[in-house]
Amino acid sequence: AERGPLLETVILNELRAHISYANLGGDLSFWRTPSGSEVDFVWSRGKTAVGIEVKAASQWKTDFGRSLNELRNSGAIQYCVGVYCGSRRLKDNGIDVYPLKEFMSELNAGRIIK
Repeated sequence: AERGPLLETVILNELRAHISYANLGGDLSFWRTPSGSEVDFVWSRGKTAVGIEVKAASQWKTDFGRSLNELRNSGAIQYCVGVYCGSRRLKDNGIDVYPLKEFMSELNAGRIIK
């Protein structure tokens, strides 16, 4: 039961560290509607916004990206990222889905948020 929140905390700390280290600025927040749709992290700066959904599952399910797609379709974000505990990089309905280890490498290389 704690695996999901713990993974989100790890990702939050990595995002905050990268934003600070790379001197990116911007705002890091989450998105939630009154009906309960939510995206774990939204980083925005100027006209750029990235949504990141984190799942502790070993397999990515298309339903995991529903809120990301909803937010992208509203025009609030331009880039959608999924992070999960699987082993393969995927493309799911316009969402770039990364295994945790690869996400960390891509984030630190400046290819997730820039």
